[in-house]
Amino acid sequence: MVLPQLVAIVFLSIGGFLLVRGGRELRTVFHILRNDPVPVRSLDGHTGPVEITGTAIADEDARTVTAPFTGSECLVYTYEVEEYRSSGKHSSWETLDEGQAGVDFIVDDGNARVRVDPDGADVRFESQSVTVSPGTELPERLADYVERTEGVEAQDGSVNLLVTEISLGNKQRFTERRLDVGEDVYVYGQAMGGPATAWGSNLVDAVVGDGDGTPVFVISDTSERGTARRIVRGAIAETVFGLVALMIGSAALLSVILQ
Repeated sequence: MVLPQLVAIVFLSIGGFLLVRGGRELRTVFHILRNDPVPVRSLDGHTGPVEITGTAIADEDARTVTAPFTGSECLVYTYEVEEYRSSGKHSSWETLDEGQAGVDFIVDDGNARVRVDPDGADVRFESQSVTVSPGTELPERLADYVERTEGVEAQDGSVNLLVTEISLGNKQRFTERRLDVGEDVYVYGQAMGGPATAWGSNLVDAVVGDGDGTPVFVISDTSERGTARRIVRGAIAETVFGLVALMIGSAALLSVILQ
């Protein structure tokens, strides 16, 4: 009796989680497609939610940050380290470490520029992944990262059986996503008053960032529609899997009730 109840609870919990997350992603897509990007010049003195596009360039004061796996100088990055682990008949990628960092940068649409504060942003950049098989020596930068990071260990051990050598450990995946200087950028965020700019400067008196007045804060390295497509693919998959899990959980719960 306990097992069917447990199955029902597990599937209902997974289904509810996926539906909530998928719904949140679809909400983000809705806000992205609801309006069109505006000229950066129109942000002078403007407050509230805005969409802008342009070229991402470095702020002279904030400079850049160094991405952890490639060593690239960039404006914003996220990273994730996963390990492929098996438990009985089930195998999956487990996240060991992840993080995000960035500096204020400038969006230039060709006519005017505005400063963007990326703190708290939902970033949607193209990913670059390196998958390392067990028993393989890590590249220098990845090895340095693993050495100084608690909870992440190199999987490069092996056992020499004379006639053959068996690699020990698990497969690892290192994923990095970056907004590089000079890339196209799309930003949906809140326009706020910024520091006064010099007379004749094409930098508007505003900052775009996170805030209570904006429903979402997204920074992407593609267009408005490209950003929406990038998000909606995962959102639809999560919503479908969530519905399936809910149906399985509901069926299991109903079988318990009818017994």
